[in-house]
Amino acid sequence: MRIVYFALAFALALAMAVGGDVPGQAKSRDGTIRLAAIEPFTPPAEATSGNPSVAPLKWVGLLVIPNPTQQHPNQISMCTAQFIKPNVLLTAGHCVKDLPSSPNGPWPDVTKGNFWLQYQNDVGHAFNIVCAAANPKWSLPANFGSLTKAQQGTAMEAIWQHDFAMILVDGNSPTGVMPYALDWKGKFKAAARVGYPADILDGAIIQRVPGNIFFSTDIPMGNNSVPNIVVHWGPVTDATEGMSGGGWIANFNVNEGPNNNVLIAVSSYHDSNFPGAEFAAYLTAAEFNPLLASVSNGCK
Repeated sequence: MRIVYFALAFALALAMAVGGDVPGQAKSRDGTIRLAAIEPFTPPAEATSGNPSVAPLKWVGLLVIPNPTQQHPNQISMCTAQFIKPNVLLTAGHCVKDLPSSPNGPWPDVTKGNFWLQYQNDVGHAFNIVCAAANPKWSLPANFGSLTKAQQGTAMEAIWQHDFAMILVDGNSPTGVMPYALDWKGKFKAAARVGYPADILDGAIIQRVPGNIFFSTDIPMGNNSVPNIVVHWGPVTDATEGMSGGGWIANFNVNEGPNNNVLIAVSSYHDSNFPGAEFAAYLTAAEFNPLLASVSNGCK
């Protein structure tokens, strides 16, 4: 996710990103190995601008949510999201409930935001947000404020395993929905993650970043080494802020088919100790399906 300042409400002229820590972006951690030493499955040197008129990018868009503060009343946050059901989006949990920046809230009113399907250069199909809900496990202990700094760090590290959310919008996708896989461990070794990174063309055009896939417990990953964190790694290091919530797509292909364009995760955070790596929650049916049912029913 990234924060920008907005001059006109919902006129999607992308502004300068705010300096300092970006909500949803992980702070530096003490890594024990640099991923540059690991051979990737795919070696492209840079992200590739995508065509939002064809699969799988035709199911993806820009999520824009007002996030005003007293100092910056026109501030907004931007993430990536995609249709997984005709009127339901999948994105990152911190895009709707930014625990890393504000553990106890308040959080932005997501219903004042918009989703812009197939967004490109200030143009897209606009949807209003009816309601949104983060994975219930994307939460911190009630006594978080009274914990020691070390205990808070441990609690914060653990919740990234659950960083996803769903959004109900006020219409059906005109382009269809993205297939997805749950409990897929062992089936995929590579994927392309997609989204609108601020550091590439000011986030105006969706980007595709290929890389290999493994779990953070497969090799030493410092504080990221918890059981259900997936890692996407490749040589691209600037596709970060704004990619939050964007899909990791296995078998990326403009041709639709039963085995093509399978969403297996959504971008969650990166760690400066591991350049080129992006981290995400492993999507399990036990956490995913109840949330989908709830959001599909009006977030009830």
